[in-house]
Amino acid sequence: MLSRLLAIAVIFSVVASWGHTMLVSSFDTAAIQRYAHASSLSYLSMEKMQTSEYLSLSRLEPLLQVIDPESESGATIFKDNSSNNNIKRLVVACRGSCNPKNFGTNLKFKLTPATKLSQPTPTGAMVHEGFQDASLGLWKELAQPLLSRIKEEKDVNEIIFTGHSLGAANALLTSVHYRTSMPSSSSLSSPSIVTFGGPKLCNNILARFLRNEALEDCSILHLVHDKDPVLANNQKLWNDLGFVDVGIELQCDPSSPAVHTTAEEKPKSFFSSFAWNILDHCNYMGVYIGPRA
Repeated sequence: MLSRLLAIAVIFSVVASWGHTMLVSSFDTAAIQRYAHASSLSYLSMEKMQTSEYLSLSRLEPLLQVIDPESESGATIFKDNSSNNNIKRLVVACRGSCNPKNFGTNLKFKLTPATKLSQPTPTGAMVHEGFQDASLGLWKELAQPLLSRIKEEKDVNEIIFTGHSLGAANALLTSVHYRTSMPSSSSLSSPSIVTFGGPKLCNNILARFLRNEALEDCSILHLVHDKDPVLANNQKLWNDLGFVDVGIELQCDPSSPAVHTTAEEKPKSFFSSFAWNILDHCNYMGVYIGPRA
């Protein structure tokens, strides 16, 4: 019996590792860094973006920006001009915390029934109270301009939702709202979600529903790293409250564009177990993702 269980564990490990590698290769490291650039730029006004080096490096074109007046969560829609093939992509970057209301949203971490996600959810499905309310408010501001832009840009065939920290939570949950409202188009694929330094936000019942039904055909990739003090210091709280991951979580390098699909790939460091510098919460893939003056 023990040998059989060990064999099953080995098979599961191999399949999981293969799945991680396939998911990363479907984006490629350059694309992941580009979404880090988008997440960083979302902290800036449209005017200030024009002087950021990340705008030219990423070849992203900011189209419009929205803010939910209630939660003060924000998002920017970009056109991705990096592709030389037939892929026409819009990137929706949800901004992370940059004001007192945003930090207040983070602190409303009680699990509450998931009744505001634009579709029925299973009995017992629970979600972070603050993130559910913020994402709903943000989607109300984002829905009309996003859907109109997709209609205007008739050749758009790919949508990416991305974000950092609070923006990561909003990216995942607004993608659920979008999926419910997604225009019927043979050329438009299901959205993909790529987040950086994002929190856990729901219980296992909702996570399973999102993976298997609401976001069934969507790639969901969460980039994290061991030096991020916000993630390191909240793991026990999230575990105690019953929060779980929705997508695939992978380690990345904070200071260079590298993603580690296996534990062996991750560089070893004497200081890797110490997560103390709050600025490391803002460093992902060699990109600073956070508020600035």
